[in-house]
Amino acid sequence: MKKKLFLLVLSLCVIVGSACALMPAAAEVETTKEPTKTFNIALESRFTNMLNRNYSYNSDFESADIITDNSIIALLDKREEGSDYISDEIVKGFVQDMYGIEIIDIHDEANMHKDGFVYITPRGFTTYKHTVTDIKENEDGSFTVFSEVIINPHDDDEILTTAETLFVVNEDSAFGYNIIYSDLECAASGI
Repeated sequence: MKKKLFLLVLSLCVIVGSACALMPAAAEVETTKEPTKTFNIALESRFTNMLNRNYSYNSDFESADIITDNSIIALLDKREEGSDYISDEIVKGFVQDMYGIEIIDIHDEANMHKDGFVYITPRGFTTYKHTVTDIKENEDGSFTVFSEVIINPHDDDEILTTAETLFVVNEDSAFGYNIIYSDLECAASGI
């Protein structure tokens, strides 16, 4: 009888020990799961496309002239071949579609006016590469988009930062949305 009781207790210990040994492994598996994205892949793609064509950040959104001037950078591939000019209609259309701002006259700082065209002021410019990390749908139907940004200044080292951008629906836009603001985290450092 002692032998049967001993075997029963030993068997029970082996079962409980095996179960305990497996529990930490199960917990480790759960913690190594990658978080799932809860936002729509189509929205992520659209917003990423718009962000990567955006050259206006922070206080730039306070001036339609600055937004227009920055938009020319996104349209350099649309300039007249072998020329320093771009169609003012292309620029106006882009600003309307991207930002929802109607431009009547484009300010020409260089005073190099040519009817129907905007002069592309020679300058170095910074490029931005966004990777969307989160999309939050707001109560009013707008979207707040968070992204990691690789900034490549034309005259300095690469910077890695984050951005928060507000998009609103605009059915009249070729993009379907407008950017209302885009704030870079490193604004205090002069970017």
